Amino acid sequence: MINANMDTLKTIHVPAKIEAYGLIQDKLDQVERHLLAEQPGQHSLLTDSAEQLFKAGGKRIRAAICLLSAGVFGAERGSSISLAAGVEMLHTATLIHDDLLDGSALRRGKPTINAGQNAPFSVLIGDYFFARAANLVAEANNVDIMNQFARTLMTILNGEITQRFSLWQVDRQEYFERIYAKTGDLFVLAARAPATLGGASQENLMAMERFGYYVGTAFQIIDDVLDFSSQQTQLGKPVGNDLRQGLFTLPAILYAGRNQHDPDLQLLLDVQDGAHPAAADLIDSIRKSGVLDEAKGEAKDLVALGKQALGTLPYSEYIEALISVADTIVERKA
Repeated sequence: MINANMDTLKTIHVPAKIEAYGLIQDKLDQVERHLLAEQPGQHSLLTDSAEQLFKAGGKRIRAAICLLSAGVFGAERGSSISLAAGVEMLHTATLIHDDLLDGSALRRGKPTINAGQNAPFSVLIGDYFFARAANLVAEANNVDIMNQFARTLMTILNGEITQRFSLWQVDRQEYFERIYAKTGDLFVLAARAPATLGGASQENLMAMERFGYYVGTAFQIIDDVLDFSSQQTQLGKPVGNDLRQGLFTLPAILYAGRNQHDPDLQLLLDVQDGAHPAAADLIDSIRKSGVLDEAKGEAKDLVALGKQALGTLPYSEYIEALISVADTIVERKA
């Protein structure tokens, strides 16, 4: 048991992502086939959109967590694969709507669905992917999991609406509530639903829920750090794009807390216009200030809590792989 020797948990670090993913690679390959599978009567626009999105690659970290969690609890293979594909499909559907709402033509340097379609078609494509996600999750034939999926979908959509009313607010508590809705709850679903499928105890379900919460929150914090630290060619969008849109993420919140009288900060909050020159100057100040390392440190602390949450579970190669995936979250560069 991990909780019999917590020092073991603290020192485990599998450096190669492939080592963790290799344990489930054959299942991930099947997830890809599910994501690209053409449904009866499916319009070619939907087929083309799926190919554009899923053949462009991606980390598939939510699907990986889902399959590894299923491995921990011995969940049935076919249902686990459908569930992992459903989680990944749900994530992709949210990105389609995000890009539409943000007016984004690029994501990670590649054209978005929004770039090639008008708004009504983008909405419908995103809606179809939401429905397809539900269809995939339903293949697990488990009412509890369907309830978890529905609650997660409601949380994501409610969070998106709430975010639209939170622009130009420097509020740490609001930020963490927002990123839970935006990212954290989907990681919770990816970690907990397969445990449900495998008949886990309530204690173990809560352990997986905590793991998903902590690593999902850390994942979004690192995304927000990369929004400032990466180059535009890596991001596929302007550096500091969230701030330019009025969203204060953790690096900007940390900076504002230490530099309340920064004239660029005050001016930007007054004009509330991300195109104002003050935005570029503020982004440059944030990049130079040291808060990016501080935010990354908070993400590392959350990952440590996520790994600790696994301490009640019997040690296995799947637990080791989950720890490896958690470690890669704070190491990633894109």
